[in-house]
Amino acid sequence: MTRDACAGLCTAAGLEAANRVYRARLLGRARLIVVDPDLAEEAVQEALLRAWRSCESFDPTAGPLLNWLLTITRNVAIDLARARGRRPVLLAGMAPAEVPAAGISHPDLFALRTQLHDALTGIGADHRRAIVETILRDRPPGEVAAELGVPAGTVRTRVHYGLRQLRTLIETADAA
Repeated sequence: MTRDACAGLCTAAGLEAANRVYRARLLGRARLIVVDPDLAEEAVQEALLRAWRSCESFDPTAGPLLNWLLTITRNVAIDLARARGRRPVLLAGMAPAEVPAAGISHPDLFALRTQLHDALTGIGADHRRAIVETILRDRPPGEVAAELGVPAGTVRTRVHYGLRQLRTLIETADAA
């Protein structure tokens, strides 16, 4: 691929050519940041998709296509690493063979949602709101605190104690 080849990146053939030529380098950059090979693959796929969507913004006079793609890959990998750090991996204790291929079934999903709803209604309104806003809606505690007019530490404390109450309610319901 030449420096002027990005004009072709806007086409399926151009994207495939960029993938074929630069994939190993992009994977290497992503692996330096996220370490996990599967997450690195995801970062490269997302980076190529972002590059394809914004191919008109590439300026060949600013530098080679590879540098542009490496920058996008770096940014995507950082985003994925941060997201992974905020949320633990679901089903982390299960071996890959134990993970259901199609995910969770609809009846099980319905039962889990009902159980979560019941548990959330069983805790105080302040704790419930802190959990819903920070965990379920994935908002930073500082933003939620500003909205509620309380310190960020108060929101974190409410989340902590609310989750403890939820755990107790769910374990009690499971035992019954």
